[in-house]
This record gives sequence, C-alpha cells and structure tokens, in this order.
Amino acid sequence: MSTSAPSLPLTRLAFTSTALFLMVLAAPLAHAGELPAFLERAERMATVNEAVEAEVTITEADGGTRKAHLALSPKDDGTLTFDESTMGWTSTTPLAWKQGQATVKTGSSPAAFGVNDSLAGTDLRGIDYFPFWKTDYGRAFVSDTNAQEQTVSLFADQGRPYSLYVLTFDKERFVPTMIKFYKDSFSNLTRIRTNEDYVLVGSRLRPQKVTERDFTTNTTRTYTFVWKLAGS
Repeated sequence: MSTSAPSLPLTRLAFTSTALFLMVLAAPLAHAGELPAFLERAERMATVNEAVEAEVTITEADGGTRKAHLALSPKDDGTLTFDESTMGWTSTTPLAWKQGQATVKTGSSPAAFGVNDSLAGTDLRGIDYFPFWKTDYGRAFVSDTNAQEQTVSLFADQGRPYSLYVLTFDKERFVPTMIKFYKDSFSNLTRIRTNEDYVLVGSRLRPQKVTERDFTTNTTRTYTFVWKLAGS
C-alpha cells in the first residue's frame, strides 16, 4: 500500500518556461552531430537484445516490502512481463509505445494495459525498460555537464503522456542515472527516477537499485533488482 512521503519544497519543483528558455541559451554547445550520436548510443544501450530477468524487492516509504518478478525479452520486438503474487498481478507489455495486457488480481480477466501505466500498484512502468525518449534529437540540448555526467533535455513527441524529459547520463557508460518527467507544462514535474549500482547482465548494464518519486501521488518507493540472464 502506498505511503505518503514528505512534500518537497516548492523551490525544488520550480521549472518555468522562462527558466527553460534561459537553460537553452546557457546550454553548453556541442559539435554538430555530437549530441545525437551520444543519444543514439544510449538508445542502443537501453534496447533489450537478450532475455534477462530479475527478482524485485519493492520497499515502501514505511519500510514494508513485497516481491515481484520481472522478465525482458527481445522477442516480438521486445516484451516485458511482470508478476506480483500478493495481488495476483500478471502483465505483458510491449517495449514500445503500444498497449499490453494485464490481469490485475486473481480471478479477474485480462484487460488492456498501457506502457505508461503503473505495474502492480508500484511506480514502475513499461517505459522504464526501453528508450522511451527517442525523438528528433535535433531539438535536444545539453542542460548541464561535468566530467562524469551529462544532462540532456528532450521535448517529447506529440501524443506522449509527457511534454519534456530531462535525463542525466553517465558519460562513459551511456546509461541514465536520473530521469525527470514533466507533464503538460515545463513547470509540472510529475516523476523522478534514479538508477544506481549498475551491473553488467549479458551485454547490457542494468541498475540494481531504483528509487521512484511520484509527485502526483506524493509517494516514494525503492526497488532492488537481482538480475540474471533468463534460464541461467
């Protein structure tokens, strides 16, 4: 069951259109083609190319835990299955902006399930497991950079449930360490995901610890993943 987390100060959430415009003006300049090439490589790193699975421990803000099983497969252009026995939840979601199916509790019939819908009452979503940010990289810009990380802002394609993504990438490993999701306007930060403790699983890096802060429900959950190649 979700548990409310303390509200963040408003200053942490402020991200106005004016601020975005100033960020664009102040953004570090990259050589032509450098940023798109970086994002294309990050895309490849986020694409499922072999079957993997993980035992997931879901930790609520009050310390309560439950277990789930997650599996990723490259078959049929990529699929995610998620099972949580406490609820009797089982779902299959495409690794793309398409509809999947979910049985939300024991005894219920499968129903249509969106790739941005929450999995089994958690903050996890299907979009967390493919390069959802893929768009026209000519409109992307670097909003911050240092020796280890690069933060990139991307305007979402029309029709997506978000308006802006702000992703902080590990420069050497091309994986996102933090993702901020803005909806409807550039002042409406709805979700923050942080990825930590990456480990190599087959040929892809996977985070062993994920923290999700959802501002629409004012909840924070932590997830730990024990990854392995499927069937190993």
